[in-house]
Amino acid sequence: MRSRPLAAPDGAHPALRPSRANPTAPAPAVKGAASGRESEESRSGAEAGAGTAGMPEASGSARPGDVCVAPEPPLLASPERVVLHVDIDAFFAAIEQRLDPRLAGRPVIVGAGVIASCSYEARRFGLRAGMRLSEARQRCPEVVILAGHAQTYRCFAENIFGLCRTFSPAVETYLDEAYCDLTGTARLHGDALGAAARLKREILGATGLTVTCGVGPNRMLAKLIGKTVKPDGLAEIAASEAEEFLTSRAVDQLAGVGHAHARTLRSMNVHTIGEMRALPADVLAALFGAPGRLLYERCRGRDTAPVHEREIPVSISRETSFHRDTAERAEIDGMLEYLASRACRTMRELGVVARTVAVRLRYSDNEGAERERTLPAADDADPAVIEAARALLGALFTRRVALHAVGLVLSNFVPAGATQGALFEEREAGRRAALYRAFDRVRGAYGHGVLVSGRALHLKGRLEEDAHGFRLRTPSLTK
Repeated sequence: MRSRPLAAPDGAHPALRPSRANPTAPAPAVKGAASGRESEESRSGAEAGAGTAGMPEASGSARPGDVCVAPEPPLLASPERVVLHVDIDAFFAAIEQRLDPRLAGRPVIVGAGVIASCSYEARRFGLRAGMRLSEARQRCPEVVILAGHAQTYRCFAENIFGLCRTFSPAVETYLDEAYCDLTGTARLHGDALGAAARLKREILGATGLTVTCGVGPNRMLAKLIGKTVKPDGLAEIAASEAEEFLTSRAVDQLAGVGHAHARTLRSMNVHTIGEMRALPADVLAALFGAPGRLLYERCRGRDTAPVHEREIPVSISRETSFHRDTAERAEIDGMLEYLASRACRTMRELGVVARTVAVRLRYSDNEGAERERTLPAADDADPAVIEAARALLGALFTRRVALHAVGLVLSNFVPAGATQGALFEEREAGRRAALYRAFDRVRGAYGHGVLVSGRALHLKGRLEEDAHGFRLRTPSLTK
């Protein structure tokens, strides 16, 4: 069933409801059965001597003690919720094919150590994100492997998300996908499916990239229906079709069911979303905690999560794999400090300060380790973050195994200026903030790599550089 814009009977526009801001607005005219009921009530009121519509007779003046009660205007029906999910097809790899026509139609991988993104030509050989490059070469010897560049991908993504904002007042973006709330936009953009088709054409014309669009009554269903028509597809699902659509799907396709939850459910002989509906809400809550009640709703096609612009990100993450596995502490310290400086610069650009710092490690044997620390006070300055990150690294890096990757994650943000420092530290904090704002202006004009300090200087001459700084192997973007 396709979502349609609401219209008044006989094509008339619905009138304004009286409100506190506009008490003189006329009540909407209602036809059909509701109008008939109102007529009967009016006639009965007139027969009882209450006058027109239950009020004192219009021909006479109101008498003392008469109570004039205006009829409650009928509520206008709320428009059906319509959510559009936009997913960029084979994001990194598709951009590389777009920039180099010689790669068109060839299997392409972007990544180092493991696959970050692969083209659909590569996926025919069984390649997928997260697979080691050594295994990818065995499965597809002719594959083209590229290191890629995060700054280029970010520019393409922002262009696409900007086009999405011309269709929706609320767009929630992630690395390679966006949720657009189209509720109430039918008069402006027409039918949701047609609007999505126009958006796809505009994105293709502006960037040369294809996207897959799913339209549904909530975020979860819009994304799931889109996955059935990838790549370059367009599909719509109605709320009435949700139960049939979800019943036979594997439990790990449900939003919020990761690998661990899926294993738990399969151990209980629950393999499909339809079978999951047999579990009461209390059972799911006992198994998975508070998210279990959300899963109870989602397996029935219900998802009330709103679509909204995220002014403050959930986290800012900067991580990379080394060009070769290393146990050299100077190189590890230098890379961690460089990642911290980039993350802090992003914080300042967004006008937020972090309360939590986390460090992630991945060893050459694929074992991982992660630990976080809460800062004494929320901060966006490099020294405070670097000090916490180095302490975490010292506590984590205890094995006699080389590191394959290192990363830093900032989270638990508050707006800058929302916290108050100690009275005698305010002058020093102001001078320090001015210094880093000056650094950011210089880096914005000439590239981040123009100013490198501290232990990050150890990377000079070891890594290639461009206008954006050191060329990292597998950088991640802000989440």
